[in-house]
Amino acid sequence: MGAISSITETNEGGDPTPLCFVQRTHAGKSPTSCTLTMDDLADQFGIGTLRLTTRQTFQLHGVLKKNLKTVMSSIIHSMGSTLGACGDLNRNVLAPAAPFARKDYQFAQQTADNIAALLTPQSGFYYDMWVDGEKIMSAEPPEVVKARNDNSHGTNFPDSPEPIYGTQFLPRKFKIAVTVPTDNSVDLLTNDIGVVVITDADGEPQGFNLYVGGGMGRTHRLETTFPRLAEPLGYVPKEDILYAVKAIVVTQRENGRRDDRKYSRMKYLISSWGIEKFRSVVEQYYGKKFDPSRELPEWEFKSYLGWHEQGDGGLFCGLHVDSGRVGGKMKATLREIIEKYNLDVRLTPNQNIILCGIRKAWKHPITTALAQAGLLQPKYVDPLNLTAMACPAFPLCPLAITEAERGIPDILKRVRAVFEKVGLKYNESVVIRATGCPNGCARPYMAEVGFVGDGPNSYQIWLGGTPNQTSIARTFMNKVKIHDLEKVLEPLFYYWKRKRQSKESFGDFTNRVGFEMLQEWVDKWDGVVATRPTYNLRLFTDKDTYEKMDELAKLQNKTAHQLAMEVIRNYAASQQNEKGE
Repeated sequence: MGAISSITETNEGGDPTPLCFVQRTHAGKSPTSCTLTMDDLADQFGIGTLRLTTRQTFQLHGVLKKNLKTVMSSIIHSMGSTLGACGDLNRNVLAPAAPFARKDYQFAQQTADNIAALLTPQSGFYYDMWVDGEKIMSAEPPEVVKARNDNSHGTNFPDSPEPIYGTQFLPRKFKIAVTVPTDNSVDLLTNDIGVVVITDADGEPQGFNLYVGGGMGRTHRLETTFPRLAEPLGYVPKEDILYAVKAIVVTQRENGRRDDRKYSRMKYLISSWGIEKFRSVVEQYYGKKFDPSRELPEWEFKSYLGWHEQGDGGLFCGLHVDSGRVGGKMKATLREIIEKYNLDVRLTPNQNIILCGIRKAWKHPITTALAQAGLLQPKYVDPLNLTAMACPAFPLCPLAITEAERGIPDILKRVRAVFEKVGLKYNESVVIRATGCPNGCARPYMAEVGFVGDGPNSYQIWLGGTPNQTSIARTFMNKVKIHDLEKVLEPLFYYWKRKRQSKESFGDFTNRVGFEMLQEWVDKWDGVVATRPTYNLRLFTDKDTYEKMDELAKLQNKTAHQLAMEVIRNYAASQQNEKGE
């Protein structure tokens, strides 16, 4: 299967076409050897950077076709893979990246591995193509082999090298995530299948709740395409999970549309049939009725940034990486630390990276090295940046209509400036995501404020997602030019500050107030009521100091408050590192 997607169709002057492809991981797990290999390949054959994606993978940009086999074979020999990284089949399976020793987390990660193995293509062409037929893979668990080969309910193509996929594979790509109750670090409801581990009172895994029909992609100006949240399907005991997942996949294989790729995702099948009919057909392939879903606590978004106990005596450290782009001193420092301490890493669905298995004696030198490379502890990072995401867009993606990764740093600075202007506190935040097209790779339709490219320097603005990623946003405005963002955001944040209920998030506020009122506020906005200038005495003891800081800040396109806070945070970080905290 194709695991490579072209970045540019042609190059002027007839130069070889650079390619982008994804190193596929499950649950974001990347062993030391694989991480170091990806680092080497980025320097030798790519553009010198690695990118952490929203599906817990590495992305490598700029590989020339003549170097393709060398790159691919290097990844495979380092215990990595690109098999199934794209194409009409199951993609990599998400799971919480936190390396907790808890039974439920370990069971979720093992289940993700087993589901991925179940749905991995079997024909062998991948290895014929890239490593001359050498199969470099570990032995599969017997329960995976048994579930794949079982045809007691007509799920398989008998005597086919691809018993589940057959010759035509699936109508469209297929995405699965596994997690535990409360942990929505995986954006569970955006997947074709969401799997939630259910445990007993002693923490022993007993079974799974299943959700189906999520998906992000849509097409501009075509209302019959839409993002959709997954909905509950039912509960299965733990020994049946592979058979239940297989039954869902086969239902999509047999009934998903193949005549128009815009409508080929499973979300459209479920939207057309309804969940009751879909459940009934899946049960025929499963051979059993689903039990009612078990009741779950509220979901939370968990980033796992900073230092945490693993539960086995070791520590892990979650590092925020803006838009997942690892390069320069950050990349060199990460390599030095990973190589020196022989650390495995986990990639998160929020474009961040976790260093695993750290001894407590290593915490101080690692913290110091990270801070010197700009990888600060989360309390020193702007809260807006901590939850923001963006896809690569220009110049790396042929589907891009406008900027995302290169544009979001300025957007976040401007949002912070608006926050200050309307009186919102520094520790207040909203979830902001940006994509350069409507396909939704950074899942903007789950954001409290989503920017979706709809023209050159122009965005749709989506509102109404929630911090715990359980509500889908809606289109608020179209064709908003990048230089006009403040005209929309100022009134929205101004009235959120003044009219919200206690602890009400921005997304919940927009849903409660309604888009009609929000639009009226934007249309009638005359700006924040001017007041006599005052100076923040906590930062500036006199007017002269403020004016000097303000002059310096303007050179960096910042406010005096932003620059002062940045200086203070960096100083505090350096002092903390010197003290070994």
